[in-house]
Amino acid sequence: MRSQDVALSALIAALYAVLVVVLQPISFLAFQVRLADALLPLSMVYGFPVAVGVSLGCFVGNFLAAPWGSLSLSMIDAVFGSIANFVASMLAYLIAKRGAGIKLKIWGAASEAVVVSIIVGTYLKFLLEWAMGIDLPLILSVLGVLGGSIVSIVIIGVPVAVIVEKNFPRLK
Repeated sequence: MRSQDVALSALIAALYAVLVVVLQPISFLAFQVRLADALLPLSMVYGFPVAVGVSLGCFVGNFLAAPWGSLSLSMIDAVFGSIANFVASMLAYLIAKRGAGIKLKIWGAASEAVVVSIIVGTYLKFLLEWAMGIDLPLILSVLGVLGGSIVSIVIIGVPVAVIVEKNFPRLK
C-alpha cells in the first residue's frame, strides 16, 4: 500500500470509530441508523483503502461503544461487524469498477446495505438475546438493520461519495 493509501485508511478508520462512539445510542441494537456507515460508499470511489478503513473503524468503534456488557460479546460485534463492512465495501467497489455513473453507485450502495444487514442482523439477533434477553425473530433483526442501512449507506452515503469524488479526485 502506498503511504497515501495508508493515510486514507487511517483517516476513514478514525472518522468511522468516532462517529460510532459519539452516536452510540443510534448505532447499536435492533433498529439502528449507523451514520458511520455513510462512509462505506466511499469504497466505490477510492477502493481497498476505504474498505480497510471502515473495517478497522468498525472494529474500534464496536469494541469501545458496544452496549453488550461483556468483552466476549463486544468482540463478536467488533469482529463480525468488521467482516461485514469489508465484504460489503469490496463488493460495492467491484460493482462500481464496471463503469461510472450514479446508477452503479446506487446499486453498489444497495449491495452494501444488504450485505451489512444480513451479516449484522444475523449475529445481532443472538447478541440481543444473550446480553439483554430480547428474543427477536431473525427476520426482524435483519430488517431492522436494513432500514437503517438504507438511510445511512444509500440515502446519505451515495451523495457523500459523489460530492467527495467530485471535490477530491486526486486521491484516486
